[in-house]
Amino acid sequence: MKDIQIAIIGAGIGGMTAAVTLAQKGFKINVFEQAPELSEVGAGLTVTPNATKGLIYLGLGEAMNKIGMAHDLQGVRHYQTKEIIVPLKRGKHMLEKYGAYQFQVHRADIHDLLIENLEQHSPGCVSVDHQLVGIDQKSDRVKLIFNNQAEYECDFVIGADGTRSAVRTAILGNDEPEFSGYVAWRGVVPTDGLDESDFDECGSSAFISPGRVFARYLIRDAKEYNYVAFLATDEWAEEGWSIPSKVETVLETFSDYNQQVKNIISATPPEGCYKWGIFTRQPIAKWSSERVTLLGDAAHPLEPFMGQGASMAIEDGVVLGRIVEDSSSFSEIIERYEAARIERSHFVTEHSKKAGQRFTGNNPDAYTKEDHKNEEELGLFYYDPGNVIV
Repeated sequence: MKDIQIAIIGAGIGGMTAAVTLAQKGFKINVFEQAPELSEVGAGLTVTPNATKGLIYLGLGEAMNKIGMAHDLQGVRHYQTKEIIVPLKRGKHMLEKYGAYQFQVHRADIHDLLIENLEQHSPGCVSVDHQLVGIDQKSDRVKLIFNNQAEYECDFVIGADGTRSAVRTAILGNDEPEFSGYVAWRGVVPTDGLDESDFDECGSSAFISPGRVFARYLIRDAKEYNYVAFLATDEWAEEGWSIPSKVETVLETFSDYNQQVKNIISATPPEGCYKWGIFTRQPIAKWSSERVTLLGDAAHPLEPFMGQGASMAIEDGVVLGRIVEDSSSFSEIIERYEAARIERSHFVTEHSKKAGQRFTGNNPDAYTKEDHKNEEELGLFYYDPGNVIV
């Protein structure tokens, strides 16, 4: 199997993790990205211990220590009083209990880290400006067809092309994503213009209120705040990640929140506020055809209330790479990969949805530790994609 040619569609966090895993193992890979250049959106993300262990497996642990922030305390907090309703120990507690830190990191920084490592092991394997428009599955090869008239034949395809995956549509049909009932705004705010009162013991906080959640955490050595502001609504919204919005709209939506939150929103650069509608899909029992499979949001888009979107994609990429190395046929790869990942992804999908419902409940004053069945209480952090039996 070492001589097979593998194509990866999508060069986001999940696709690049799969690419790095396979390239480090000596496989011939090509990555195709529809964007005109390799870049990530200007936003932060959480890498929980389960995913950090996957990056350690790839030899990227020390680099993550440099680019990520491992906050000592995270909290679920009251939207008006700032009271910490549920304190969550992080920092060294994560390392001691689970064997790896939880990091908050800028998407571009971890993306660049993966690109750099991939270039070391498989230089020149990424092609940008290649939007997939068709897949022709033959008995012994797969032909990929792109919008620029380019074609490419390979032995195996990994679809890592997001919620509206062209690979998924080609192999499973067009089951349209569904609006989740949440609209969100995001922004990255320089901290040098904020007051001392805009910082506290919680490097990462989620302020909950009826129908809304405001989550913020420090990134890049505390030079920036990343925030995501959620609104539960029946009104459909556009799906894209980078739809420009007005800072005033976010301020109005969160006008009854505490001053720290309002100060952070107010400090958002006018061109740096974005809005999107969160879309999901119903969990499915099959991700693959004979020589094509899916990972990350293409397979299991999540509501983002447990911070597991990127972490699950990293898990997928590492586990799939290990299985490819250790299999003797494509049917074995598919069978083992789906057995290893589908049940876990369904579990995380279900509980991410429940977490959003709890956070946006009508009575934050009654929210308790018992209500907070988050990723730690559910045991997600014990998972180690580099060593789990697959």
